[in-house]
Amino acid sequence: MELAVGLTEQGRVYVRRSDLERVARKMGLTADELAARLGAKPEQAGRGVRYIIEDGWSLVLGKILELEERVSRLEGRRAEGVDFDQALDAAIRHSAGPTGYAPLRAVKDYVVSKLGLSEAEFVERLAKLVAERRGKYILLEGGDEKIYINGRGYGYIKKTG
Repeated sequence: MELAVGLTEQGRVYVRRSDLERVARKMGLTADELAARLGAKPEQAGRGVRYIIEDGWSLVLGKILELEERVSRLEGRRAEGVDFDQALDAAIRHSAGPTGYAPLRAVKDYVVSKLGLSEAEFVERLAKLVAERRGKYILLEGGDEKIYINGRGYGYIKKTG
């Protein structure tokens, strides 16, 4: 939904009545109802009417902050569940040797950088995933750098299914 806005000579934000009416219709409101929600007041402009949004910059900045918060929440959701599985599987594919085993250090580094997780979050999610999907992943003890899950140090991982 588009809403064209402009600036008056005094630097106040305005919306033309025709644009406000078009958007209001799409929202199932009247132009006056939408204007009230925006805190806009009608003003004569030449032969037409425009609505001055009294605190326009606060409205715009408020909407930007609201969008930023939504994006933040969505990014937080993205780093959970399915995306962790996908990033883990991609890391194993890229790092695996001829036997199919990948060093957990390389897998951890890839997933942590891809999803922006801490090392502790990675270990927690890996432990949860391995427990939930028994048999889908094989953890092998050994290796230079170990990741400890349930008291055991693992250095390699393989995806079986």
